[in-house]
Amino acid sequence: MSSLKTGYADILKLAIPVSAGTFMNFLVVLTDNFFLSQTSDVALNGAGNAGVLYITLGMIGQGFASMGQILIARRVGEGRGFEALRILRTGMVITVGVSICLIGIVHLLLIGGFSEVFKDAATGEVFHSFMSVRRWGLLPSFLNMMLVAYFMGTARSRILMWAMVITGSINILGDAALISGRWGFPALGPTGAAWASLFAETMGLLVLFGNVLFRHGTELVQSAWMKTEALRNWVRLALPMILQLTLTLGTWSMFFFLVEQVGVMELKVSHIARNFFMLAFVVSQGVQQTTRTFISGLLGEKRGTELIPVMRRLVLVNACGVLLLAHGGVLYPSLLAAPFFDEPMGLEAAARTLPVIFTAMMMYSFSSVLLSSVQGSGNTTAALVIEVSALVGYTVVSILLTLVYPQPVWRIWWVEWVYFSLIGAGCLLFLTRWDWRSKEV
Repeated sequence: MSSLKTGYADILKLAIPVSAGTFMNFLVVLTDNFFLSQTSDVALNGAGNAGVLYITLGMIGQGFASMGQILIARRVGEGRGFEALRILRTGMVITVGVSICLIGIVHLLLIGGFSEVFKDAATGEVFHSFMSVRRWGLLPSFLNMMLVAYFMGTARSRILMWAMVITGSINILGDAALISGRWGFPALGPTGAAWASLFAETMGLLVLFGNVLFRHGTELVQSAWMKTEALRNWVRLALPMILQLTLTLGTWSMFFFLVEQVGVMELKVSHIARNFFMLAFVVSQGVQQTTRTFISGLLGEKRGTELIPVMRRLVLVNACGVLLLAHGGVLYPSLLAAPFFDEPMGLEAAARTLPVIFTAMMMYSFSSVLLSSVQGSGNTTAALVIEVSALVGYTVVSILLTLVYPQPVWRIWWVEWVYFSLIGAGCLLFLTRWDWRSKEV
């Protein structure tokens, strides 16, 4: 079996397909918000907050799947790649069960009046109708995450790009057809965006699962289930990562609910700013996935001396990619925000917010690689501690800037500087002061 190659070309070969697919998802979110902003600010805000909550719930599946990716990469590095399908098969069954439970929980929250937390009742109504449909996407989404973990753990990412491109294309067409009512379809408004996303995620799942069945159908069906002890180890290592990701996105969801208390315009600007923050996510998603695969694989191959040079390459690739995609946030922010705003006040607020977001993006490009390195080494509890420490600071500053001393929206987004500074400092402290290379997974 060939050893893992970690040059710049190898990093790009693994990361670019994931980032290209994620860029398609960015276009999906941008298209969602464009069509919704043409409907009304209420539609954009209600569906936007529902979308953030949906992503938060998705982190439960993402944490479990990401640990699966680390396990697969480690087994491949140890020369036991035959266990990859066993991990995939077991993981898919578990994610189905978890997603069904979450769909039920969302149903109970909706009938229990969760949408009443909104200061603006109309925004709450949009949130309720959107989430009633969107929750069903948790099932195909969780299965997609487990399949992505398999392909990334085995260092095969090209199929992921095509799956995401197909998913994104279907979502964009669905938005055009169902939000405003085109080509003979009914105009469903925000709910149409939810139906488009559900159908698109299902099609993406069929692409990935079909690829696995075509290449490894017999082996997948005949592969044994993971042994109980191995499964317990997976769950034990995944729980801190699940908690970490859920807390992170949960706190970010809280941020948007806090901003809604400041004003409707501030919330709209924040959702538009979130769109452009995803440009950093486009690059970092591919690099973070690559980081976890490289760190775990190198440890499995006993190549610990190569870890720091590889991390430096990953940080450089990440920062250059973010700078390439996100430079408009500091050079021409008004031009980027103009399609979403008719009123001068909202446009000016967005134009002043995007440079703040750009600085946060550059900080993210550094801290995300460090945090993924901690996770890839199997030290998920340490990653959780770092994350929780940063979230405490993030939450305190968010409350101060929205409820206690309400600030203009561009100042409210300073909280991202606080968060990424604390993440970077915590990771550097751990990676330089602790023995993180000897963790068994």
